[in-house]
Amino acid sequence: METSTDQSPRSISPLKVPRKRKRIVISCTECHRRKQKCDRASPCSNCLARNKQSLCHYENESARKQQLLEESVNRAAEDGGVYSVIKPAESNTAAQFSAFGYAKSNGNNNTTLGIFKKIEDNDTNGALISSLHSTSGDQSGLREEYKSLIRQLPAKPFIEQLVTTYFQEVNLQYYPLDEGIFRDLLKSWNNLSYSALNKGPLELSGDLQFFPGLLFQILALALQFQPPDYDPSLDSLKYAAAMSLDDLATDYSKSGSQILCLLGKRNTTLVAVQAGFLRTQFMKNCGLVPESWHNLSQTIRDAQEIGLHKEVFDHRRKPETTPEEVLENLWFEQLRRRVWMLLSLWDIHMAVVLGRPATIDSRDGKPAFPIDAPIPKNRREVAPAPRTDNDPPTPLTMLLWNVEVITPLWDIFNLEKEDPRQNNIAKVEKMHTLLGQITMHCPPFFRHQNPDTTFDHLPECSWLPAARQNFRNATNFTIMALHRPYIFTNPSSRTAALKAGLEILRAQRTFFNLIKVNHYKMFALVLNTFDAIILCSAIYILHPSENGEDLDDVLQHFNFCMERFETISPRNSMANDALSVLKAIHVRLKRALIQAKYPVNPLPTPAPSSTSASNNESPPEPRIKEEFPAKLPEQKNTATATPYNLPTISNLTTSALPPSVPTPGTSNAWYAFSAPLPTPFQNQNYDFSSIAPLQPMHDLLFNDLGTVDGGGGLDLSGGAALDAGWNGFEGDFGNDSFWGFMNSYHP
Repeated sequence: METSTDQSPRSISPLKVPRKRKRIVISCTECHRRKQKCDRASPCSNCLARNKQSLCHYENESARKQQLLEESVNRAAEDGGVYSVIKPAESNTAAQFSAFGYAKSNGNNNTTLGIFKKIEDNDTNGALISSLHSTSGDQSGLREEYKSLIRQLPAKPFIEQLVTTYFQEVNLQYYPLDEGIFRDLLKSWNNLSYSALNKGPLELSGDLQFFPGLLFQILALALQFQPPDYDPSLDSLKYAAAMSLDDLATDYSKSGSQILCLLGKRNTTLVAVQAGFLRTQFMKNCGLVPESWHNLSQTIRDAQEIGLHKEVFDHRRKPETTPEEVLENLWFEQLRRRVWMLLSLWDIHMAVVLGRPATIDSRDGKPAFPIDAPIPKNRREVAPAPRTDNDPPTPLTMLLWNVEVITPLWDIFNLEKEDPRQNNIAKVEKMHTLLGQITMHCPPFFRHQNPDTTFDHLPECSWLPAARQNFRNATNFTIMALHRPYIFTNPSSRTAALKAGLEILRAQRTFFNLIKVNHYKMFALVLNTFDAIILCSAIYILHPSENGEDLDDVLQHFNFCMERFETISPRNSMANDALSVLKAIHVRLKRALIQAKYPVNPLPTPAPSSTSASNNESPPEPRIKEEFPAKLPEQKNTATATPYNLPTISNLTTSALPPSVPTPGTSNAWYAFSAPLPTPFQNQNYDFSSIAPLQPMHDLLFNDLGTVDGGGGLDLSGGAALDAGWNGFEGDFGNDSFWGFMNSYHP
């Protein structure tokens, strides 16, 4: 049988490589296997419904996250939101590196993330470290927890009512929100369908995820500032008997804080930072000042997470961005700057007032300040431009000038560390001179003396009269903080601090006459007053023979302070604690003056402070000679009665010493007051430099400062009965503190 030539060996062709699937699978493995539509959550809703969470995973995690990011951007762009146009230019793998804690935009390339970005830029195929997977934790239950929290939001009519209250009564105090931008977000939130919310927060854009947290804080503050005759329809929001609006406000604020905690820190936005700041403000108004300090520190960290502390605003925009969106984003950039400026202001102010560390490092520098530009009705039509002299001031104008005055607190804060023994008097005097120069450039409409009232009649400037007193308060607080560490060792600092403290008390009294009852919860009504009156009292207790020309004013304002604290105590939790300390200090102050043989007459009860004064008109300063008739005889020597004028340094350093012997026309009472006396301090050669710097609010809030009997049984009429029923101050303060010294001081 012949072999057929057809059966010759055939050439073996190489096997074809199976064609790869071009379409990337972004569904989870279970949904892909079952051919179901996947919502790409982790775990997805289908796996949750089937109780198969453990089987829900993704073959290409990076592609899934990139798809979610693109869809989020597209949804936000369709809404026309300003927050959606500007997005960080970051690769997916770089974002995965950021999950390890590296800063996304720290301004340098020295970190591991910066080095990786350099390598990634040189990688042409984009396949570098493609196997890196996210280590995000289990997200089961996130959707239900989020929904349970947002269910606590009241109905839309109540939300609108309380939001209006917030922007009328609260936002003008510190100006953390832009009403137009907030209203746009509120509209987007109200337009969300139930099906969109039912998918969970990860299906929403970043700002909308955190928006209910911000909304809860706004509702809480609006409830906090309700008048006594509030709208009775708000009672329908209460869910239990004997529940107050304050209880409801606390619930709302806690719910907002829980939303921020639930969503975590990896996708923080400006909305979350604003919510954190409002939470800080709410807690301070509740008297939870230590807790608010911690919350402020966390909010600053959130702000740094999104780069508010550096000028890293990404100006790259999509090609399809319209001119209107460009203008809107310019205003958004101004808002970012404003929020960081406000956080910086609060950080240093709370550090100085409370004696706590600052979160922000002043050596890092500061980004550009926002432009003092009038907010237009439509941000899509006008670019930010500085206001002219003919434009009325805005709350931002006030905020910018407060920053000018309070920014020196950073130098004061650092000086306390550099000069713990209070020896650098020359630097203190130089800084005092610079502070005087800042105040001399204050705009005329912010001056409390002979102000320019051109804009006072405008409805949008109804806040201006009260703002003048706030600026006066901030100016003198900086001066008082500068000299406060030196009052135990330096006579010129005692005089400067006393004058500044007395100006704060005057400003606080005038401010109190301008506000309404619903503002009594403002923490500044207690913080600023308490610091000033304790400092003034300490100066006269330890050095009763100095600054006699201001003693009557201090005693009278001491009485005004106690009257105000009595008035606001039903609505202000801090006022009660501060009042008991003031009464006890009043005892020691009068004892010191009696020991100095100064005839201290009982103070007359002043007329009740008017709480219904017009907001457009500042009440006149109290006329001391009329309200306090027991006035010291004036000195014949005019050189010793030279008034204190800022910023002349000679007024700080020149000691106005009273005559050592009575001169013709000088009363025996004045001689007895001004002559050197053998006080217990002098007999013991007491070293006042051993007393720690005075920080009244820190001791009141952090060291549980109080009196044994609460000050309620004190006899303030003078004489031997002053000490009856009082065993001293109690609290966790050191032996070198002013309060410990007062407990051992028995003149």
